[in-house]
Amino acid sequence: MKHVLMTLALVAGASTALAQTSPTITSQSIIVNPVVSPLRVNVWTAKDTTGTQTPTYVAGDRVVLNVKTTQDAYVYLFNVNQQGNINLILPNRFTSGANFIKANTTKSFPGKEDKFTFDIAGPSGLNKVLAVASTDELDLDAIAQFKEDQETGFATVTIKGGQNGLAQALSIIVKPLASKDWVTDVAQYQISAKVATPPVPVVSTTTTTTSTWKSSFKSTLSLVRVYDFYANQLKGQGYESDEMTTSRMQVVGRLGLPDGTTANLTVKQRPGTTMYDVVLVRKQAQ
Repeated sequence: MKHVLMTLALVAGASTALAQTSPTITSQSIIVNPVVSPLRVNVWTAKDTTGTQTPTYVAGDRVVLNVKTTQDAYVYLFNVNQQGNINLILPNRFTSGANFIKANTTKSFPGKEDKFTFDIAGPSGLNKVLAVASTDELDLDAIAQFKEDQETGFATVTIKGGQNGLAQALSIIVKPLASKDWVTDVAQYQISAKVATPPVPVVSTTTTTTSTWKSSFKSTLSLVRVYDFYANQLKGQGYESDEMTTSRMQVVGRLGLPDGTTANLTVKQRPGTTMYDVVLVRKQAQ
């Protein structure tokens, strides 16, 4: 992640007289506060602890985000991908989903106690993570809402227009606050179109309702990570997880598309080796 993207655009000689200066929208920083403030926020990925690079991930990788503030603050994390899709990562309804962070304390998402992961499934391209820190709790109801029947634990974001739409919406939300009471930071990471160690399943071009793909290979990834790699390949195509069973040497999962098409995924690790056998059976809906 580029450090320039993580630094607030500061106006030379800024003072309290600029307290109501309007936020600035830029293509790189999404939204910046032009006023110097004692409140600072930093966001970075675990893959780049220096905060100066743009780390690259491939399908199957897991992202851990870290955030730290110089004062007690409420922190909001948004992810914007290459296609302009927006996800509100924090706050959420998981164990560490509370977004009030104590000063000079690094908090990770997901945390070790969480029962979820941030898995890379595509599409390829540059992703930006916007951190907004505020001394007062922000009202995001106009742009993101938790649905009572929603099982993911994350809010549904209603903003359109990618990062520009997000910047404009947030500019309205923070406008009532004194400029010294909120700041932003942006981290970025790249999702590569390259394939990780496991081979990608070949898409069947036949007209049969059932297709089977098999592969055997060596990998330094763990059994669960190999399974996640293939599950994320399917999720990138629109599949959703239905069920999964795990044993010491095998993981079996069932995923499906809204039209009823199913994919049964089996990943086995050969005892005492780093050799894996993968079987993917897709059955098209009738």
